[in-house]
Amino acid sequence: MVATELRALWGVAVKSWRIFLSYRVWFISDIAMGFFFVGQALLIGIGLTGERNSEALQELTGYSDYVTFAVLGFMVLGFGLTFLSGFVWSVVDELYAGTLEYSFAAPMRRLTFFLGNVLTRILLSFVYMAFYVPAFVLLFGLSFDPVAFSRAIPVLLLGTVGMIGMGMAAAGIVLYLRDPGPFISILEMLVFALSGAMYPVSILPKGLQYLAKALPYSPTTEAVRKVVAYGYGASISEITYLLLVSLTYGLLGYLTYRWSEKQARVVGLKTY
Repeated sequence: MVATELRALWGVAVKSWRIFLSYRVWFISDIAMGFFFVGQALLIGIGLTGERNSEALQELTGYSDYVTFAVLGFMVLGFGLTFLSGFVWSVVDELYAGTLEYSFAAPMRRLTFFLGNVLTRILLSFVYMAFYVPAFVLLFGLSFDPVAFSRAIPVLLLGTVGMIGMGMAAAGIVLYLRDPGPFISILEMLVFALSGAMYPVSILPKGLQYLAKALPYSPTTEAVRKVVAYGYGASISEITYLLLVSLTYGLLGYLTYRWSEKQARVVGLKTY
């Protein structure tokens, strides 16, 4: 059973990789996005405070260097959007191609299908980060402590459970609505605004703070930053809350997707 799922996962991943290679300009746009994000963060920090280090940011987050603060946020946001966009577009692309019914009829689990479609993006995310970090150190003077940054990896993986759950829920909604354009745009803008990547969530109005903490991205970002700055011992509350949010989204995402696919099968998995 496990071997069968792994073969299916590999097959879907290979197909996704071949599609990605057919659009080589994506490499350029993906790499450029990281530089635009961090460069913009540096300019915003200097523009607002007159320098890249801020005492106010230090009091709020434990980070005085806005670039380091933004880089950690970018890592979480970029990794998280891999699942949100990847899961959604794995359904949309199949709908456009008219092959969704055939893919769903294949003898593999839905999670295998989705993870196979995003596996290429996940691996590329790590490759990009391996390229970004030394580049950011050289270009932006990023203060990089390999030991401190490595502590963030288990926390990021913990948040991944919730991000996968939200990705499955979004894919289910797209499958049900059949019109992904407006929904995806609004959802991605909402995630970006409430992820805490560019600014601490604590500066938002109370209502938006609650909404940000109800999504898996902001809790992951806050836990990652806290662990990198202070270690695991000082981050117990953030990690515990992230565990609760991730498990909740993992369960809700699975249930939401199952319900959406069941409803979609009532009228057939039609193409566009």
